[in-house]
Amino acid sequence: MNKPDTPGDAGRGTPAGATAGTPEEPDAPDSTALPENAVGRRRKIFLIGGSILLVLGVAIGIPWYLHARRYVSTDDAFVRAHVTYISPQVAAQVKKVLVLDNQFVKKGTLLITLDRRGYQATVDKIKAQLAAARAAHQASRYALAMTRRTSTAALEEARARVAISQTAIASAQADLAQMKSDRAVTQAQVAAAAANLAGARANVLAARAEAVKAVADYHRYASLLKTGDVTPSQVDTYRAAAISAQARLAAAHKIVLAKEAEVAAAQAAQNAAWQAVFAAQARLQQTRAELGAARAKLAAVNVVPEQVGRKKSGVSGRTAKIAELKAELAQAALNLSYCKIYAPVSGYVTRKSVETGNFVTVGQILMSIVRPNMWVIANFKETDLTYMKPGDPAWITVDAYPALTYKGYVQSIQAGTGAEFSLLPPENATGNYVQVVQRVPVKILFKDLPKKMPYLAAGMSAVPVVKVR
Repeated sequence: MNKPDTPGDAGRGTPAGATAGTPEEPDAPDSTALPENAVGRRRKIFLIGGSILLVLGVAIGIPWYLHARRYVSTDDAFVRAHVTYISPQVAAQVKKVLVLDNQFVKKGTLLITLDRRGYQATVDKIKAQLAAARAAHQASRYALAMTRRTSTAALEEARARVAISQTAIASAQADLAQMKSDRAVTQAQVAAAAANLAGARANVLAARAEAVKAVADYHRYASLLKTGDVTPSQVDTYRAAAISAQARLAAAHKIVLAKEAEVAAAQAAQNAAWQAVFAAQARLQQTRAELGAARAKLAAVNVVPEQVGRKKSGVSGRTAKIAELKAELAQAALNLSYCKIYAPVSGYVTRKSVETGNFVTVGQILMSIVRPNMWVIANFKETDLTYMKPGDPAWITVDAYPALTYKGYVQSIQAGTGAEFSLLPPENATGNYVQVVQRVPVKILFKDLPKKMPYLAAGMSAVPVVKVR
């Protein structure tokens, strides 16, 4: 039989702090622990989800990468247009404003009329002054003509004598020039004749030498005929040569005589030319003396040149006054025309700041005209310009019409960043330097715009996309 446990045994078999006779309770299970099948399911879900995300990343990333390599875009872009500022060229009160804000006007449309009464009065005043100046000019011309007509007959005769003497001097000078020319010709003829004579004399010397040689040859061969060393035909040949040489010598002498005659004739012509030059010089001196006498007589009888000079001066002064008044009238008429302000270009009226009754001054901006031909200025990062060039196609989205896309193309790339042309360009040579990607303005033109298109305004935000590859 088993013995009951004793208290001591119970104390020995029971842990410290446990109540004797109380059985030991097992540990409670952990509420956060998952069964093994649940952990496997979660791991499987993570693997499937990661695979799906990886496939989606590849499917989206590759097209995005390919697109980014071929296209560049920026949202730092704005619609731009030519803006013409309308300013008056004269100061006056506004009489009427004929256009409204945002109205489309064609080139030559009348925009504003100014009060023209003051400028019209100026035109009328200058016209009256011009008429008076013309009348005074006509009177001065009549007075000049009268003064000239009252000059004495002696004055006219003296002037005629002066004119005749001047004509005679011109004629004598022409004769003298002709005589000098003839003298030069005769001198050339004498030189040519002398040269010909020298040539003829040289020919005589040559012919004489040939004749002497031919005669000597004949005599030598004739002496050899007696000894039988030569034949009679050879002797005859040398006799004929001697006779021919003597004939040529005689002809050369005749030519020398003819050339000497030519030299004598040329020298005679030269002497005659010299005599003609002397005679022409004498006539020129005589006509100059006659001109001096005629001028002296003119100075003696000329009693009205001072009056004529004064009248001429008066006519010249009034002519200058007429020219001055014409210039003033042209300027006054131009100022009068400025009282009507026309549209210099076609476009939309914007920023109209003038009303009827306002007094405007020269250069004051009254309104602006925005021309309908617009473009986009896109400030691309300099790193986007690696492959960009003029002519690249572009697609433009305007923020006001996000559902519409306009076609365009790159027209030009500015030769400088925006910071380079700012009021205070950055100075990077001092202090610490941090590289900042710069922006370069690129001009993009619209292409094949539809006839009916939404309203575009200068300054609208745009997003262009340019195909660079």
